[in-house]
Amino acid sequence: MYLSRKPIMTKSFGAAAVITLLALAPACTDLTEVPASSITPENFYQNETQAVGGLASVYAQLKTSGATSNWYESSEISTDEMVVPVRGQNWYDNGQWLDIHRQTFTPTTTGTGGLINPAWNDLFTGIARANVVLNALTNVTFASKATVVAELRTLRAYFYYMLMDMFGGVPIVTDVEIKARAQNTRDSVFNFIVSELNAARPDLPVTWPAAMNGRMTQGAADAILASMYLNAEVYTGTVTATGLTKGTAHWQDAIDASNRIFNSSANYQLSTDASTGCTPTPGCGWRKNFAADNAFSPEIIMAVQYADIAGLGNNILMTMLHYNQYTPSPWNGFATLAETYFSFDASDIRRQVFLEGPQINLQTGLPAKDLAGNPLVFTPAIGDITSVTEGAGVRITKWPYDPNHVGADAGNNYANFRLGEIYLIKAEAMNELGQTAAAAALINSTTRARAFPTTPKPFATTLPQAALRDSILSERLFELIAEGKRRTDLIRMNKYTQPWFCCGAPLYGYKPGAVPPYKILMPIPQTQLETNPLLKQNPGY
Repeated sequence: MYLSRKPIMTKSFGAAAVITLLALAPACTDLTEVPASSITPENFYQNETQAVGGLASVYAQLKTSGATSNWYESSEISTDEMVVPVRGQNWYDNGQWLDIHRQTFTPTTTGTGGLINPAWNDLFTGIARANVVLNALTNVTFASKATVVAELRTLRAYFYYMLMDMFGGVPIVTDVEIKARAQNTRDSVFNFIVSELNAARPDLPVTWPAAMNGRMTQGAADAILASMYLNAEVYTGTVTATGLTKGTAHWQDAIDASNRIFNSSANYQLSTDASTGCTPTPGCGWRKNFAADNAFSPEIIMAVQYADIAGLGNNILMTMLHYNQYTPSPWNGFATLAETYFSFDASDIRRQVFLEGPQINLQTGLPAKDLAGNPLVFTPAIGDITSVTEGAGVRITKWPYDPNHVGADAGNNYANFRLGEIYLIKAEAMNELGQTAAAAALINSTTRARAFPTTPKPFATTLPQAALRDSILSERLFELIAEGKRRTDLIRMNKYTQPWFCCGAPLYGYKPGAVPPYKILMPIPQTQLETNPLLKQNPGY
């Protein structure tokens, strides 16, 4: 019997130097429960080693933004990047994947119960853990305290960033008092996150020693800020049942935050064939950002750390590949829409992330077979997503096979932010400020130049602003596919609830009516409303 849903994996911070401290860290499930540990902050946090142990528990929760997390799956599968078709007896799961992909989610539907509500809990758990440790460190003194506190505040701000992106206004909690909390407005959450990141940034290092790779840096804070500012019109706006009224733009702030990263050029650079020295396949430099040995990619600014250790690995490839493509048996679930696959230029190196056509077993290199013993072929056409064949749908292998994987766990780190995205953030902000030719030139010299190394296909620097805006949205799809950015991008570009993007119209067995514009916010799950009576449902639901 094949798995129709990935198993629940233990999630822990992957930096080798602090993994062993996780057992000492406090556990916490949500903001209304007492941390479930016999070791309390009052009797434990007395020195730097113990403080770093607490910090590790917060980094462990960072995996709630990584591959195969509830936040990631809710974000990706509700867009045109991913779909989870029903394959025989597998992957129906009470309709939760169809609910998310078709954007039919409400406070009580199966997609909300299976993915959106767990995402809420995951992210607030990260906030609660950070608050527990920050509170415990109030009266503790050690040499690196300012840095540890800055890391905790940055991590907490990032959890709030993801919550705000998904749900809008949420309670801002910075203490450990157990009580019901009312929501703050979305723009208040935006301002809180910006304030926290700017306050923490000076106490973060520019880099860490190799043994501490994966901990927060000034570049990570700037990357979060750049993304925040890029989406500021959405995040400071107001959502009603009739849609979004945009708020204040922060285009120049997005450029300034990006420039701070570029000014750290000694720390970050695009990963190209030339810079990595990889051969012989064009594009292997870009692919190194996602490979099992990507821990020290010069392009990655902030990443979730994984390891090819049982319980500590990245298992997103398991969701994509067919049962017979390696051992242990993958889960043959996620695919991409045919329109998305075909939107990639055939000569774009970034198209290498897709598997289409006859397949092989990644361990043996031999032709792979389907369950009936026939050649396994992945076809772009999916058809009715409520009933598809084993090979229906092109698969995204952004994080390629790790030959040293242990069971389902691979060592590929998940990049929350890369330098390639920062170039695109700056270019988009420049275009919105009317610097259209310069914005196109920036993209041409960075992501486009890398994507088309032998036959350049630059954007015309004479494109009108609106045309370049559309081109940037496409470029972000090509560069960042499967990196958890698409939902936010489509919302910013006013396309998230358009039928082609959300549902594929009748091609995928579902002909939607107009998707309500208020669905750019996810519903507050009914279970959260029942737990905390001070919460109010998002408009339209």
